[in-house]
Amino acid sequence: MPEPLPPGQRDRVVLRLYEQLLELEQRLIPTGMHVFGHPPGDRQAADMLRMVASFDRPELDARSLPDLVARGLGLASYRELLKESSASEERLKQREQVESIVREAVEILLAGGTAGASAAAAQLAGRASVPAAESLPTLNILVRILGQLSVNQELDSLTRALRGEYIEPGPGADIVQNPDILPTGRNTHAVSPYGIPSTAAFQKSEEVAGALLERCRREQGAYPEAIGMVLWGMDNIKTQGEGVAQALWLMGVEPLRDAMNRVTDVRVLPLERLGRPRIDVVMTISGIFRDLFGTTMELLDKAVRTVAELDEPSEWNFLRKHVREQMAEGCPAGDALIRVFSNAAGNYGTNVNFMVLDSQWEQTEQIGDLFVARKCFAYRRGVEGREARELMERALARVEVTYQNIDNTEVGITDVDHYFEYLGGLSRAVAKRSGAQPKAYLSDSLSPLAKIRSLEETVRLEARTKVLNPKWYEGMLRHGFSGVAEIEHHVSNTFGWSATADAVDGWIYDEIASTYVLDQAMLDRLRSLNPHATRSLALRLLEAEGRGFWASDQAVVDRLHDVVADVENQLEGVRQ
Repeated sequence: MPEPLPPGQRDRVVLRLYEQLLELEQRLIPTGMHVFGHPPGDRQAADMLRMVASFDRPELDARSLPDLVARGLGLASYRELLKESSASEERLKQREQVESIVREAVEILLAGGTAGASAAAAQLAGRASVPAAESLPTLNILVRILGQLSVNQELDSLTRALRGEYIEPGPGADIVQNPDILPTGRNTHAVSPYGIPSTAAFQKSEEVAGALLERCRREQGAYPEAIGMVLWGMDNIKTQGEGVAQALWLMGVEPLRDAMNRVTDVRVLPLERLGRPRIDVVMTISGIFRDLFGTTMELLDKAVRTVAELDEPSEWNFLRKHVREQMAEGCPAGDALIRVFSNAAGNYGTNVNFMVLDSQWEQTEQIGDLFVARKCFAYRRGVEGREARELMERALARVEVTYQNIDNTEVGITDVDHYFEYLGGLSRAVAKRSGAQPKAYLSDSLSPLAKIRSLEETVRLEARTKVLNPKWYEGMLRHGFSGVAEIEHHVSNTFGWSATADAVDGWIYDEIASTYVLDQAMLDRLRSLNPHATRSLALRLLEAEGRGFWASDQAVVDRLHDVVADVENQLEGVRQ
């Protein structure tokens, strides 16, 4: 039996565990599919409003309610409370006090009708000495959002579209980041590519990029010299270019704007300002990004060229260091500068998701090879879509870390297969060419305190809050056939992270099998609603075991085989 921990160390472990439980409890997750034309329920609205209220809205002169409450109580800022609550019981209690007061204010607002904002402001003034003049701008935003959530014009807009009539335009984004997406049912539009990244996105990127590098330094003992980064078109539309801004920050440059607020150039940030080396960023770009953000790709290429030309020591400018190494190996200067890769013109995706989900692979190296074959087309000044497989492989051989920004509260890395298709495919490609599995990270900038999680941590979080969470799967099962299909999609996408990055713990498969297959009552529900998806779910678990991603008891494997055979008989109409 292991020795008991000293009291102080034990308390820190308990605090960290409690912090993780709080994170699971407060995570925004869908508790069912969106039903076209139906507004969200009150419980969903309350959770959403609290998240919206956690951010400053300087363009509307509105402050974060948790920050206002923390200041009114004479505490440290809410961000400081979030940072320190995992190591300090006092800070944890203060954080919970702040969150309890904000939660109560939102409940009062929801129950107060047209007078809800005033009633909530009075509560904040009484409980936390927050002047009403400071809280009302934020509370009025919440009232507006609540009214827009209760009015759903999706069906009306659909019928107008079918008649060829005008539909009012509106921005496309995440509601927490941009409440102006409401009301739904509008003709969504994107952003001007000339304004990417926005000023707000660039300001936010400093914290996220800094947190990424600090975690790498803490865990690996040094800053990574090269990072492989995934950039998607839709993500950068919704965040106004956060991913682009993070790439620029990692290289140590900032965007320059002209009189019309168009980003036209980059300016080098001094090393004294950065306080760390400039990172070599290898960017893999989605086909949609390539089509929509041609000027942004030119900007990223210009950033690469600008940083590579700086007269700085190699230990402070890893991009310059690597370019000079490539040139010393005989690579032409122009080719040595290529860091932006995408599909050939007119092509989209990596097809890694199809290879994995269709089980069309024998060795994991095939996954990385397919990623490179699809994404090895170079984009730089004067070169658009030239096949450059050798150059991409050279660049990937230096990558130590792979990374992607998460932009959305609703869609996580097991909701859709595109995440493992890109970040997973990139990680497999790097593993073969560098000789080591890179550490993969994802950022979560959807809370007031930006977090960097490892891929393994993110998979665990997704599993606990979704596929293994009764609130989530019961919400899905309310939708019958489609709900069971959604559960199976999550299981298959979880498997995708095993195939591409070995990032799924065995206990996750244990719990999935226990929840959906070994529980006879649940299995009967799944089979009655959607036997096809039920069979696929059991087969995916068997594939995980057969490929060595999951070491299960033989009795469980036998039971899975029996379930597959039984469901196949059901589908074929064979009576038992």
